[in-house]
Amino acid sequence: MRSASRAKEEPKADAAATAKVDPKVAAEEAKAKVLADALATQKPEFDAALAANDAEKLDDLADAGNGWALLHRGQNRLSSQDFSQQQGGFEDMEAAADKGVAEAQFWLGAKLAYGRDGYPLKPNSGLMMMERAARQGHVQAILGVGLMYEQDSFMSDKKKAREWYERGAALGSTDAKSALDRMNGGAPATPEELQELDESH
Repeated sequence: MRSASRAKEEPKADAAATAKVDPKVAAEEAKAKVLADALATQKPEFDAALAANDAEKLDDLADAGNGWALLHRGQNRLSSQDFSQQQGGFEDMEAAADKGVAEAQFWLGAKLAYGRDGYPLKPNSGLMMMERAARQGHVQAILGVGLMYEQDSFMSDKKKAREWYERGAALGSTDAKSALDRMNGGAPATPEELQELDESH
C-alpha cells in the first residue's frame, strides 16, 4: 500500500510529464541539436588543419561551411587593418553563428542587442542570439543575457536574470556570482562590469 505522501507526489509528476511543450521552444531545441551534431562532426577536420597550420585547408573548410573554420577565419579577418578583410570577417562570423558556433552567436547577438559596428539596434534579436550561445554554456553569453534581463528597460525580467546568473555561477563564473550578489543588494551593474562585457565582444 502506498503512503499518502507518495500518492500526492505521483499526480504532480504525471502532470509535469504531460505538460504541453511550447512548439517554438521544441523547434529551437531540435535545431540546436542538429547544429551541435554537425559541429561535432566538423571539429576533427578543423582541429587537424589548425594543428598543421594549413591556412589553405582552413580557408577551404570555411568556404565549405565548416562552422569552426568560419569562426577562425572571421576572427582573423576582423583583426585585420584592411577594411575589405574586416567586411569578410563580419560575413564569416554571421555564417558561423548560423552554423551554431556559440562564440559567434554571442558576438553577433551582442552587436545586434546594442547596435554596434554598423549593425542595426535590434535588442530582441540580439537577446535571442545570445540566448542560443548561453544555452550551450558560453559564460560571456550567460552574463550578457543576464545583464539584459536585469537592466534593459524594455526586457527587464529579474527572475530570468537571476536564473541566467545562477547558471553562470554553477559553471564557476565569479562574475555571475558577483551579479547575484549585486541583485541581492539591489545595486545596478557598475560601469566597470558593463565595460568588461563590452570588451568581451
